[in-house]
Amino acid sequence: MYFLFQGHLKVSKNRPDSGDKSIKEVFPGEFFGEIALISGRARAMSVQVLSPSAKLGVLNKGVFEKLEKTSPQFLLLLLKNTFEKLNRAEMKLEALYTEIHKKEEESKGSETSSVAREAEVSETSETTDTDLTQDQATAETAVNKES
Repeated sequence: MYFLFQGHLKVSKNRPDSGDKSIKEVFPGEFFGEIALISGRARAMSVQVLSPSAKLGVLNKGVFEKLEKTSPQFLLLLLKNTFEKLNRAEMKLEALYTEIHKKEEESKGSETSSVAREAEVSETSETTDTDLTQDQATAETAVNKES
């Protein structure tokens, strides 16, 4: 787990289809890597130093385990902060879901409009075909009368 004391960092996620995608920036007083430390899983994101004056503190697994036993306040603050991060992520996901759903609805609406226009064009050409057939019959009748 890392604490940023000074400087500026960028957190990004490598996506196979689009390369690195910037997720957020980290500023002094913030920390990251706690989920990997707690879960024991590999880190899911990369962190890049944006300022040459960056200073980080590192909390390794051994020190973390000692803090677990001696400082419930530390664990409570860590838990609160992690829930805040999860809530922010959930809000972003909800916003993305809403945006995608809205685009799908707009797309369905334009498809429905296209189908309606095609039906109108089809009806118009059928009417025109019927009108032409009637006009041809009238013209043929007139020709036959003259003959």
